[in-house]
Amino acid sequence: LPVLLPSLLPIVTADRRLSSSLSLDPRRMAAGKYASVDAEGDADRPAKVCAEAGRKCVRSLHQYNILSREWFGVVDSLKQLARLVQLEGRMPANMKVAETAGRNTESEGTLWDQEAQENAIRILVEEAKVNLCLRMLNDFKRWQYDEARKAESIENAMREFEIGEGAVIQKCRVFEESLGLLLWRAFIHVETLQLMDIPLLIEHCALVLNYCETNQKTKIECGAKEQEFIIMYYVAALFKHAEALNNSELLAKCREFKILPLAVAHILTHAEAEYPDDFSNDIAMGFAALCDNEDFQTDWQEFLGDADRSEFAKLKTVLVDPLLAANADKKRELRPLTDFFRALERKAERPPGATTGKYPG
Repeated sequence: LPVLLPSLLPIVTADRRLSSSLSLDPRRMAAGKYASVDAEGDADRPAKVCAEAGRKCVRSLHQYNILSREWFGVVDSLKQLARLVQLEGRMPANMKVAETAGRNTESEGTLWDQEAQENAIRILVEEAKVNLCLRMLNDFKRWQYDEARKAESIENAMREFEIGEGAVIQKCRVFEESLGLLLWRAFIHVETLQLMDIPLLIEHCALVLNYCETNQKTKIECGAKEQEFIIMYYVAALFKHAEALNNSELLAKCREFKILPLAVAHILTHAEAEYPDDFSNDIAMGFAALCDNEDFQTDWQEFLGDADRSEFAKLKTVLVDPLLAANADKKRELRPLTDFFRALERKAERPPGATTGKYPG
């Protein structure tokens, strides 16, 4: 692994420059009080340093065999990118974008004209690396779920690089968590999803959710940044932005891979004991968007069999009611979902062949 260090020096140097630009050294602050500098340019410097470091990291991303020498180098770049995303999340909003001509003031903006600082994610999109990240993550999870293949690869890496099993496992965790964070933050933006390989994303969601359904029936045995947990963010993003994508194809693929029943099972198994409030809120918003989707309203019975409908109805008690009890103001945003619960209740009460209004029976 020491041979990897020279290739990482530019990234480390950029990170040090970033840390320096964010320094709150009192002497520097006092000197700045009297210095004749361009205040506007100085304020932009942390974001520019982040962008510079981020672009170097992004351009170093390539797909290699898992646990190969080159793969370990990619892990370090991904870790650096994840750190940049977290740093940018603590930066003040860029208020100058409000003055951008032609900007839609009724939205939060796109990756290119929003107030939030997300240079690392923007560069990931500009360099056309988001699909690559998804392929790397999907390949990694397939490798991880194959116990025999994983054990053989770890043993070979320990022997080749003369490192312990714990160090290898830690690198795997950093790889998964960093990629998972980057994709989660990217999928918040519909412009990212519009460039994505949506069928592969749905297949990846099905892969992870099926694993959870088969192997984690009582508790998610992973950290909050690993795929078995944050995969629900990906599902919610698909549901939320479906109508801005190829809606009919996306819904058909979700139906093929049974994404909705799998997601419902994940919620019913883990929400009460393991979902943080903000996580539950994002998932509920995604489901509300799905229920407000006109194509879904027309064909919802194709997504939910009789047994699936009774399971879906349990989301009211497990997911939605606690959110509304904590914040009644969310009632309006969740109305499509609560309306669907009522439609399911009416459907269960009516004889076969009868209709239920907005959602046909």
